[in-house]
Amino acid sequence: MPSMASKDSAFFAFSEGLSMREEFQRYGDHGSIFMLDFSSLDSKIDAVKIRFLDISSAKWNGLGPRPSHDLKGSIELKQGLQTAAFAIDGRFLLCESSGKRIFSFINGALELSLELPAAVYIGYAKNPMQACQLWHIWTMLYSHPVHWNETSLELEPQEGIGRFKPRDAVGLLGSLSFSGAKPSDFQELNFSIAKDAQGYEDWKIADLMLCQPDIVLPLLFRREIPMNLEVGSNRKRAQNRYAKIRAGLSQYWEFCEKRWNNEGIPAIFHPSILFPDDCDYAKSDNMLFSGSDLVFSPNMASKDEFCSLILPEGQWIHLWTSRIYPSGKVTVHAPFGTPALFYRLESEYAWLFDSIRQRASRL
Repeated sequence: MPSMASKDSAFFAFSEGLSMREEFQRYGDHGSIFMLDFSSLDSKIDAVKIRFLDISSAKWNGLGPRPSHDLKGSIELKQGLQTAAFAIDGRFLLCESSGKRIFSFINGALELSLELPAAVYIGYAKNPMQACQLWHIWTMLYSHPVHWNETSLELEPQEGIGRFKPRDAVGLLGSLSFSGAKPSDFQELNFSIAKDAQGYEDWKIADLMLCQPDIVLPLLFRREIPMNLEVGSNRKRAQNRYAKIRAGLSQYWEFCEKRWNNEGIPAIFHPSILFPDDCDYAKSDNMLFSGSDLVFSPNMASKDEFCSLILPEGQWIHLWTSRIYPSGKVTVHAPFGTPALFYRLESEYAWLFDSIRQRASRL
């Protein structure tokens, strides 16, 4: 039995004793939030189960667009932990409950099992970038505060982050940018990537750290190559070069952090956040954006020192040689300390990136 509570909300009383309030809220040009609030006065009704049919082009699981990262089975979410899942078309999903919250992925559908009282929030935006902004506005300015914290040097990886192959590291970091994750979540993942290094071509993991903004790295990694990584005989020189390049980029790292704070755009993200309609990027797991002006590929899968990637639209300057490349597939030499890293020709930080090139050539 539905009844309208206002022009943007309604109340439903079900014969089984369950009640549901739905509410629709607009947030300017950023998008809208649709809320379903469930409760029951009948003590025998203590949970609700909701099923969302999946769309092949919209992954609800928070692991982004890479098919091989699709989750299967069920996940029990911890109390107080916010977990969102951004789809390529700009939607996100969040659930809250006074008790257990379980996500299940069954036959192309997402199923939520929530103990009552419970609420489900669905965000609608035009694209992933606006979905990030909508999530930021909604969590920071209204009733869902987000607390960002730093990963301590002694902190062990969180339960649930299992061992994985180093070649999956870039794809997992990109996938995390579709999940509404906090900086501490990226820090935890980077901590796990470094911890799980197996001594084979660890320099590629060091190059992965080299290209990431400060805010997504554990404190120690921001100026030092993780000590457990095997990076060759001349470690002192490699550490010095790593520290000076990262320090030289500090002004840009601050810009990336400020944008995340002010707009909700992650400091590091999968290329589909910027280019949701590009099928090549939807399948990509070998490149990332650091802010909107740096794109890089740390060559985790290949066994040699050459790296291939597809540059986005526009013109891009290879950080280490200053050669200008158009959009499309490129292959560059990427030995230790010089990963495939490009900056946007029109970037307001072009002067800074060029100074890094000059400094790196002397190190």
